[in-house]
Amino acid sequence: MLRLARLADYGLLIASSLEEPGKALVKLDQVADQTKLPIPTVRKIMKLLVDGGVVHSERGVKGGYCLSDAAYNISIARILRAVEGGVALTDCCAEERVCDVMHACTVHSNWSVINQTVSEIFERLTLRDMSRRLSKADVISKVRTDDDVDLVMLSELAS
Repeated sequence: MLRLARLADYGLLIASSLEEPGKALVKLDQVADQTKLPIPTVRKIMKLLVDGGVVHSERGVKGGYCLSDAAYNISIARILRAVEGGVALTDCCAEERVCDVMHACTVHSNWSVINQTVSEIFERLTLRDMSRRLSKADVISKVRTDDDVDLVMLSELAS
């Protein structure tokens, strides 16, 4: 089964519970209540999100947390990088490239292309997109570029 790590999923959930810059700061316990996650888990992920530049924090009695930017400027990929270090569908796609059989692997280049494509999808989808119910058509429209449309039209003309 292929799936995001629990911390990555929680990172998206926590970030989506926060306000945009200039609005009210949200306390850690409020985030825990809203997301139904334990306070230690929220604290751990919040630190990763702050360190990753996704979330802004202010200390003190009037302190709290908010997004570091507008939700439409924060990509899913940015949150995943903050919490998990990025997207790597296989060991050979990770920055460390720790696969023991990569030198003899005949599918490595395909995994690289697939991993890059998934990463691009996560770059194009934003926290704002995640705040509403998405259809397959919504996701496809977000990831299609003008170049993609040109390629589809060219391939249709060629056939």
